[in-house]
Amino acid sequence: MTRSRGGFAAMASHKTIIANNRFFIFAILLLILGVSIVWKLFAPAPYAPTSADAIVLHENEGVYHVNDQMDVLVDKSGKWTLADVQSPEVSAQFQPASGQSAFGLTAGTYWIRTVVVNQSPLEQWVIRLNNSVFEQFDMHILDGPADNSLHSRMIAQADEHFYSYYFQLPTQDSATIYMRVVINGSMILPIELMDNNTFLGKLKNEYIFFGIYYGFVLLMAAYMLSMYIFNRMSVYLYYSLYIVCFSISQLVWNGLLRELLGEDSRLLAFLLQLFGNYESIDYFFFISCLWFGLLFLGKILQIDVYAPRMMIVYRVLRIGSPLVVAASLFHLPGYETLAILYESLFAILLVISTIWCMYRGNPAARYVVLAAVPFLGLAAPTILNTYSLMQESFLTHYGFQFGSIAEFLMFSVALSYQIRQARVEKENAVQEMKLSEQLQQSRNELLQNISHDIRTPLTIVQGSIQAMLHGIVIKPGGNEEMLRSMYGQVLQINTFIDDLFELSQLKHDHETSELQAVPFADWIRHEFDSLQSAVQLAELQHECSLSVDPQAVVKIHDHQIRRVLANLVNNACKFSPPGSTIHLSASSNKGEVLVCVRDEGSGIAPEHLDSVFNRAYKVDPADPKSGNGLGLAIAKEIIALHGGAIWVESERGGGSRFYFKLPVDASTAQGIHATLHKSAGSSAMIRNASSTSSHSKQ
Repeated sequence: MTRSRGGFAAMASHKTIIANNRFFIFAILLLILGVSIVWKLFAPAPYAPTSADAIVLHENEGVYHVNDQMDVLVDKSGKWTLADVQSPEVSAQFQPASGQSAFGLTAGTYWIRTVVVNQSPLEQWVIRLNNSVFEQFDMHILDGPADNSLHSRMIAQADEHFYSYYFQLPTQDSATIYMRVVINGSMILPIELMDNNTFLGKLKNEYIFFGIYYGFVLLMAAYMLSMYIFNRMSVYLYYSLYIVCFSISQLVWNGLLRELLGEDSRLLAFLLQLFGNYESIDYFFFISCLWFGLLFLGKILQIDVYAPRMMIVYRVLRIGSPLVVAASLFHLPGYETLAILYESLFAILLVISTIWCMYRGNPAARYVVLAAVPFLGLAAPTILNTYSLMQESFLTHYGFQFGSIAEFLMFSVALSYQIRQARVEKENAVQEMKLSEQLQQSRNELLQNISHDIRTPLTIVQGSIQAMLHGIVIKPGGNEEMLRSMYGQVLQINTFIDDLFELSQLKHDHETSELQAVPFADWIRHEFDSLQSAVQLAELQHECSLSVDPQAVVKIHDHQIRRVLANLVNNACKFSPPGSTIHLSASSNKGEVLVCVRDEGSGIAPEHLDSVFNRAYKVDPADPKSGNGLGLAIAKEIIALHGGAIWVESERGGGSRFYFKLPVDASTAQGIHATLHKSAGSSAMIRNASSTSSHSKQ
């Protein structure tokens, strides 16, 4: 696979917290623990069968779950009236709901019956259907038990997001409640009964939750949209649209769309005319959110790179998504089944592609896993309730909202990290581009200097040869002088080529030969003594200063460091006025040794100090003393290979000071000095033995 893994997957090249396997597993376990705590706090108690045939109302009992004590009847024709279901033959067909609130995934008409007995002093009660995506809801409250209910009580609809009705039930009185519900989608009928004060408190808590949730959602959507505007990355736009569509689908599911727009709203009337019912509106926005989520995951997971085998499913869903969304406009029969199939394929693609991409090394997949754990964990109660595997509760009804909060937060962290990574990568790319330009400029300068340093002596040699060929002799004995000049120019070219070759071979020679551990004090003293003659030949004075720890040991290629020292001294001699002094000093401190070569020449201008160690660089190319410009480059390469550093300090008219430092090898120093100490002890014993032997002979 030669394709570049850019974008979010570029995080793989950086060490991050999320890339740490232990932290990743710990984060998953922590999220699972958090989901488990939420389940423990909000999950409903399992249904407990009872022999009672009516709901008995008491004071301060809170909310009564009607599903625990109600009977259900399927109206297959959808034409039965209240009188029909009260008839003996139809009434006998009612079946106990046994706490169940979901009755299938297909459209239909259901009749619900329950008996309520009021044994509390409260008389005003509220019955509530916690589902807003149905077509029709009719309620009849009749006096007395189910077998002789004749007179319907007065009921009034409450002004809230779900369908709720007030009714009066005097103390010690009973009533039979019949409800007829028509739904074009999933038949989910969670029904609650409560007193007025409990109802108002429940509404207050729900509106607080809705305010916090939708405020957070709007903030997240605005944040993602702003990221798209400033960064122009489609992944932010897809996720912003995903958040918006998901929140609108939850508005429809929670009944807030109808409450916010009002029953007489023209927009609501247009939506109902366009989609046919609330269920289709909900499906339209929910499938749309999955579509944008699919596009988002395709970008963030890079399925084509990390999970190419899943691309067939991904392409099918990507092409089918707008078709499934458009199908909601045509009121097709069986659309709910198609939508559920689409949701199932999306879930399969999400799980398999995320795991596979994570296995292949995409760190973005880990963020998806961390986001999916709380989302699926908190949305699971809603799914279980849909299939009648869990009782209705606050958690089952608002599980998707709880899960989406955790998901939005996790992906916000992931996308924020992507922004930082993109910024870092951009800065690195700029630095690399600048470095590349500098290297290219250095190469060009090096080639120019090399061609100049070779062309100049070659021109002299060429001119001399042409003069000899034409028999031109300027003065007697000129041919011999010309030959010496040509020989000197050839030697200069040869030296230049040798220096270039040595510079190119330094790293290879350093890696293929072993370093020698030498006591630095003795070694540098010997080298300073050897260099004294070179300084004297240049008619200069020599001054030496040593303050090196006798126990300091360095591991070096001694011939290479000797080359560095000789080069610095030769340069100092070339640029020093006659009769001046070359100062050599060496010291040791804090695990390193420092060597300095100081001259009393004219110094180096500040603008040249950073470049004198570059290859073929010359402060003054016209000055014949400048040489080929490779000596300091070789010195820098040698010192760098030894783990040291080299630099220069200089002022105009104040001479130059060249420094280099090398690390001290502490372990070798201890071994060498222990050996020396042992050898000294052995020598003393031999001397003592020899002395004793001489004494005995006398």
